[in-house]
Amino acid sequence: MTIEGRTHENPFRSRRHVPPAAILLLAFLFQTHTGVAQTIRQREFVPLSPRIMAQGRSHVAIARGYESLFTNPAGIAWTEEPELTLPSLTLWAHSRPDLLLSTIGALGADETLDEQEGDPVLDTLKEQFTTNGFGMGTALGIGYVGHGIGLGINVATDSYLYGETFPLGLEGEVQQQLMLAIGYGRPFEVGPLSLALGGTLRPTLRIVSLVDSEAAADLVSEFFGVDADEGSENGGDPLDTLTALNGYGVAFDVGIMARYETFTLGVQARNLFNTNMEYSRNSLGDVISALTSGGLPSRASDRSDPSFVSENYVVPVEYSFGLAWQPHLGDFASILDPKLHFQVTDPFKLTDPDRNRPRSFWTRLHLGSEVRVLNFFDYRLGINQGYLTTGFGVDLAFFNISFALYSQEYGRYPGDQQVGGASLEFAFRF
Repeated sequence: MTIEGRTHENPFRSRRHVPPAAILLLAFLFQTHTGVAQTIRQREFVPLSPRIMAQGRSHVAIARGYESLFTNPAGIAWTEEPELTLPSLTLWAHSRPDLLLSTIGALGADETLDEQEGDPVLDTLKEQFTTNGFGMGTALGIGYVGHGIGLGINVATDSYLYGETFPLGLEGEVQQQLMLAIGYGRPFEVGPLSLALGGTLRPTLRIVSLVDSEAAADLVSEFFGVDADEGSENGGDPLDTLTALNGYGVAFDVGIMARYETFTLGVQARNLFNTNMEYSRNSLGDVISALTSGGLPSRASDRSDPSFVSENYVVPVEYSFGLAWQPHLGDFASILDPKLHFQVTDPFKLTDPDRNRPRSFWTRLHLGSEVRVLNFFDYRLGINQGYLTTGFGVDLAFFNISFALYSQEYGRYPGDQQVGGASLEFAFRF
């Protein structure tokens, strides 16, 4: 062999021979190390506040009070009066608006539905799951924000199933989350600018179950009474057939707001430095049993243990930028007080599941508006990822009600996978 004019009859003559056994050992160690170092980017679980969703999911420049604990912590500094939320209950459904009531009505059906032609309930479920998908979620929280300090806790759950065929062929996700928020914000003045800085520490316990077609069939059978046993190998308790990642992580958020006359600029970084999640892998039934005993299943340290998770799960940092305009209308503001704002979320594409196939810019754009009428009624309108959103809020002394209709984009481009939804909140705020 001739390389660069030099002849080598034996490639091992000028260097030490490496035994084949050593080569195999090095290859094994390399593969093991690569497996441990594998990083999986996980999307954050954010409860669907109707106030935010009705305004196109734009919130960075208008965050205040309880919501600033879980959005832009700079809003803690600008919460005008101390606010105690005790509690806030939010309910939402991933559903086509025209099929929402009929689909919820089919939950817990007394009769088992089979694949008979012309069954209106079964036809509704087929159309719902194959065109939009379906799922439900709840969030229960309490919190205090005032004098630059914020404390809150939020317990949430969410589910979503979708597929091209029903009931077999569905897949999706079920997740639960317990989050504590400890925040601090400080306002100050720099020339003509009013500034607010804030930060929030969020210890989070999270359970995530990816649902395959067989587990989805079991869930549909359990909750909708659809006969889905044929072709399904599980046919057991859905809690035992679902495998759940369960563990914890500690997130850190920072935010800043700058106000000049009627304009406010907001910048937010969620999960700064990335949030590492320490997971174990167990059946959802075992996780729930452990939770009722006051904790999670113990995290395995032995790679041979089935519950051991070798992958490194992280929730990547997400930057958002927003701008709001609220004209000063003087005394007329007590009758009509408008607000317009927009937000760009993750312009650096850091949270995309596949960095080689980033989502469209239009899926990162959010436009919102709110008009307060007579200091107690709010009408909201927005555009979320190219889809129209709307809703309202009613403030009756200590009792608040908010409702929203919206759509979200689960694909890379607007129109790829539009998922409609509705969200409702009841809250007591003092």
